[in-house]
Amino acid sequence: MLSVSGLTTEFHTRVKTTRAIEDIGFEVPAGVAVGLVGETGSGKSVTVRSIMGLLPTQGRVVGGRAEFEGADLLAASGKELRSLRGRRIGFVAQNPFGALNPILSIEKQFANVVRAHRKISRGDLRDLAMQRLESVQVRGAERVLRGYAHELSGGMAQRVVIALAMVHEPSLVIADEPTTALDVTVQRQILDLIDAQIAGGDRSLLLVTHDLGVVAQYCQQVVVMQSGHVVESGAVADIFTAPQHPYTQQLLAAIPAVPWASEAVQKEVPIV
Repeated sequence: MLSVSGLTTEFHTRVKTTRAIEDIGFEVPAGVAVGLVGETGSGKSVTVRSIMGLLPTQGRVVGGRAEFEGADLLAASGKELRSLRGRRIGFVAQNPFGALNPILSIEKQFANVVRAHRKISRGDLRDLAMQRLESVQVRGAERVLRGYAHELSGGMAQRVVIALAMVHEPSLVIADEPTTALDVTVQRQILDLIDAQIAGGDRSLLLVTHDLGVVAQYCQQVVVMQSGHVVESGAVADIFTAPQHPYTQQLLAAIPAVPWASEAVQKEVPIV
C-alpha cells in the first residue's frame, strides 16, 4: 500500500539547517495497521507530514521515495497530491480543533471535502455526512452538522475529523497521535473508532503514537524511531518479545504493563 525509502527532510532558517529525519524506510502493507512509535522529537510527525506534502514552509524533503499505489508522493505535483489526499489517503490530525475550520459549519466542511473530488447534490451530501457521523457514534448528527467546531467537545471534534477523513473510504488512513489532546477516558473510544473504520478489506492504517500499549492493541506491525532514524521494525509480537535495538529495549522496559495488549501479543508478551 505504502512503501517509504530513503526519506530525508530538512528544516531551514536564516541561522542554520537542521536535518529532522534521515534515510527513513518502512512499508505499510494492504490491510495492515502499522504503528510508528518513538518519544517526542523522534521525527514521527515530520515523517508523515513529509509523505503527505504537509510540511511548513521551512521544511523541505531533500531525498527519498514514498510510493503509494504506484505513484511517488514525494515527486507528485501539488495538484496530484490534492487529488489523493482525502480521496485515497485519509488524514486524522493530532489536534482536531486545528484541523477544523472555526468559521464554517460542519456541514459546509463536509461539502468542501466531498466536492473537492466529486459532484454531489445537496441532499445526497447531507445524507452522506449524516451516515459518516453516525458511523463514528456522533449523537445528534443533524445538530452537529448545523453547528461549528467551537461547540464541540474534544472527543466529539475528533469524531468529526475521523468522519471527514473516511468520507471517501480511503485505502490508507494516517492518524498522527489522534488522542494526544483528549482526556484519558475518551482516548480508547477514539482508537476503537479508528480501528473499526479500517476493519475489513485491504484498508491500511499508519498510526503515529508514543504509546507502545496502543501499538500492542491496535497494530500488527511496528516501526520504532529515535532521533530522526528508524532503529527497528517488524511484527509487533516479534518486537515486543525480542527487541534487538537498545532503544526499543529501553522503551519496553519503561512500561510497567501493557493493559491493552491484543490476545495475540498477550500470549507472547509477559504482562507485568
